[in-house]
Amino acid sequence: MKTTRKGLLAVVLLLCIAGGGLTAYGMFWVTSNVAHVDVSYAVVLSSSVSNSDITLNAVVTNNGGPVGAGINVDFYYSLNGNVPTYFTTQPTDAGGVAQAIYVVTTNGGYDFRAIVNIP
Repeated sequence: MKTTRKGLLAVVLLLCIAGGGLTAYGMFWVTSNVAHVDVSYAVVLSSSVSNSDITLNAVVTNNGGPVGAGINVDFYYSLNGNVPTYFTTQPTDAGGVAQAIYVVTTNGGYDFRAIVNIP
């Protein structure tokens, strides 16, 4: 995870009023509370089939590093190239893997997706 922090910013104000002979100087400090963080989740999805059960394993990483438990992953299926349909959300375990089981009820070609769910 890449983090960028912005520090202290000094702003100097110089005021010179012409004709009155008055010169005023002022300085104030502004503290920035902005932090920029790049987040890039990736999911590698694998499957295994036993009878009518398809087990899906989604390995989740963040910026190339492993994630821990508690990251929610949404699972979708698509039958014969139709629009993907949501079927479950599962959290990752301590190893960064979310697992879902889809039970097939219709013959056809199935495609699956796993997407990290960031609220």
